[in-house]
Amino acid sequence: MPLAIHVREARDDDRALLLPFHKSLYETHRDRVVARDDLPLIAYRDYERILADDLRALLIDRSAIVLIAERDDRAIGYITGRVTVEARRVLPRRGIVEDWFVSEEAREAGVGALLLRELEKRFIERGCELIESATWSANEGARRAHDALGFREIRVVYRKLL
Repeated sequence: MPLAIHVREARDDDRALLLPFHKSLYETHRDRVVARDDLPLIAYRDYERILADDLRALLIDRSAIVLIAERDDRAIGYITGRVTVEARRVLPRRGIVEDWFVSEEAREAGVGALLLRELEKRFIERGCELIESATWSANEGARRAHDALGFREIRVVYRKLL
């Protein structure tokens, strides 16, 4: 019988637990789904520091939502998001999924869907009327997951080196 998956809100002291996931999402996984020639279009300087600073800021920002999925008291994934408000829109309150990652050994077991459902609950509690998420165009697994979870592709972003 598979072990139950528990989702909880992250705490500031979870930084060391979350940093390897954050790095896997933005380095290892990114390098698998973004073409090598496209990496300069999304590159940052001092990426190691940026990832650590980004995670630290997320964990202390009370407007951010950071959730951790655990199985047998071991972290197996995380999701982050925040609410944005654009008063001129018909649907002004949006929940934005920022980071969404499940460790490879836990994929295809519904962990990502569980994390998203828990994040959606928090967005609803905060008055959101829609949820928005983005992924790399070549990330076929994430695109299939978004489709299966009811998302629709609305916008495509293009970049070109000058």
